[in-house]
Amino acid sequence: MFGIGMPEFILIAVVALIVFGPKKLPELAKSMGRAMREFRKATSELKETMQVDSELSEVKKAFTELQSEVTASVNKEAAGPESPAAPVPDPAPGTPPADAATEPSSAQKLEELKKAFDAWSAAKPDTAESGDPPPQTPKPA
Repeated sequence: MFGIGMPEFILIAVVALIVFGPKKLPELAKSMGRAMREFRKATSELKETMQVDSELSEVKKAFTELQSEVTASVNKEAAGPESPAAPVPDPAPGTPPADAATEPSSAQKLEELKKAFDAWSAAKPDTAESGDPPPQTPKPA
């Protein structure tokens, strides 16, 4: 502990005994113990806070990357079909081929989602006053 050996510790204890006296020395040791315990507790709480902050920053980074990938994908599909010069990625093994006639594109899904949200937002203030549940929006087929 701090590079203090047994002879140094005995010398410090004797000096403390002389300076503070035998009646005050136990109270002083007790208060020093409390102070050390509070310091350790504060240090551990700070470490936990730093750990949580680093984990949150990692999650935020992952969501930011995901958002940029989704935005790029949506923008790519909204721009139109790919040019013939662009390479077409091979589908992953075990996945069925996507059928364009049965599944709407991401841009279409995004537009339907925006319309549903706008309808829900417009209906929300009316329902707060009347107490009726919001109207159900039809789900896309």
